[in-house]
Amino acid sequence: MKKISGLNRRLIFQVKKRVQDDELNWNESYENVFETWGSIEGFSGSKSDTLVAGALGVKSPKKITIRYREDVKQDMRILHQKGTDDAGEPIYRTFEVMDFNDVENKKKRLEVTCNEVGING
Repeated sequence: MKKISGLNRRLIFQVKKRVQDDELNWNESYENVFETWGSIEGFSGSKSDTLVAGALGVKSPKKITIRYREDVKQDMRILHQKGTDDAGEPIYRTFEVMDFNDVENKKKRLEVTCNEVGING
């Protein structure tokens, strides 16, 4: 059982939205739904990194644990700020939610299975 002190990563859960611009074009964007504390763990023995045109295309399965919530959905993504760039802008790790599970069916913890996506982090 994971201790609450292990939930030491600030996570932003987002949902995809379609918005129409001034020229009536539909664009996809993301909207923050909630922020919470959680932990991020890799799955041992996973060989799912892929090579894309000589660059490492990251698609690595992760398990994110948070306190139980009922508003987590499969079409969400999760952001974790890993630092800032030279201009002081945040740099995020991005995870696509694949599935989630109420640990031991006690409505205390939620394990979210996801893929970390992006190129070169």
